[in-house]
Amino acid sequence: MIETEITPSQACFHTSELEDDAEEWNELETEMRRDLLALDLRISLFVGAVQNFKYESLLKPVPANYRKSDGEADIETIRELVSRLPELPLLDVSNKQDPEIASFMKTFFLNHNQKLSLISIEEFKRQLSGQIELQLAPRWIFQIDHLSRSQQAWERRKASSSTFCAFHGSRFENFHSILNLGLHQHLNKTSLFGEGIYLSTEQSLSLQYSPSGQGWNKSQLGPELSLLAVCEVINHPDVKRRGSRPSAADSVIPDKYILVTNNELVRPRYFLVYTRPKAKTVKVTSFIERYKFVLFLGLYVSLLLAIGLAKRVTI
Repeated sequence: MIETEITPSQACFHTSELEDDAEEWNELETEMRRDLLALDLRISLFVGAVQNFKYESLLKPVPANYRKSDGEADIETIRELVSRLPELPLLDVSNKQDPEIASFMKTFFLNHNQKLSLISIEEFKRQLSGQIELQLAPRWIFQIDHLSRSQQAWERRKASSSTFCAFHGSRFENFHSILNLGLHQHLNKTSLFGEGIYLSTEQSLSLQYSPSGQGWNKSQLGPELSLLAVCEVINHPDVKRRGSRPSAADSVIPDKYILVTNNELVRPRYFLVYTRPKAKTVKVTSFIERYKFVLFLGLYVSLLLAIGLAKRVTI
């Protein structure tokens, strides 16, 4: 039997790989300890985008190592890795022995540009101090803290202006992009009153644009979710309210609608998460089940009559 000798440089490289894998799992575990449901939501939003036929635009930007040679997203590989994602929290030691999954999760779910945190509805109301009214309470509320340099530019921009909060509804699969890239008017497909980002001061109005969608089947939040964004908006002439007409060709903006024609004036601050209620099981009873006693009684009486008739005939 021939044994392959491992050189010191090979051993060192192997040790370095193991250390990198361990570091990636440690980062994931740190994030889970910080906020398990926030990580869960990131995964659910990502899965919602991956499952959609518009994945190419919904997943942007996709890192080079998850793209094919033609530059398109390697969706087959991404979907295969999604199917192998372990259920949270990562208690099973065998899951931690998969460096490919560790690298995949770190790449897509540990975002250093913003922090997602679960907060209570009381804390949400305290922070907004009456700026908006919740007509329908969500199951969970997540706060978005932007940590990138763009946040500094945002703070400078709003320093000389007042701001207000408004709701934005969208399909579930769009929220991965909304979280990572923000709201962009050119991606908006609704053009009721002109091109731009549509918001509303009325929660029930925005909820009409937020149908529930399929997320991650291992999510602790539930496999089917609906989201609503609460955005901070800078008061500016590019923010059109009731009575405004964006252009001569557009209709006048009605009450409760807000149209923003400048991406830099809107920033998502909270995600309101709703779960789809479980359908009630309605037991459908057949005619026989419903009138079982009456039918059996009728059959019994008919049997007695038949026996009595038979005796008369024989006599």
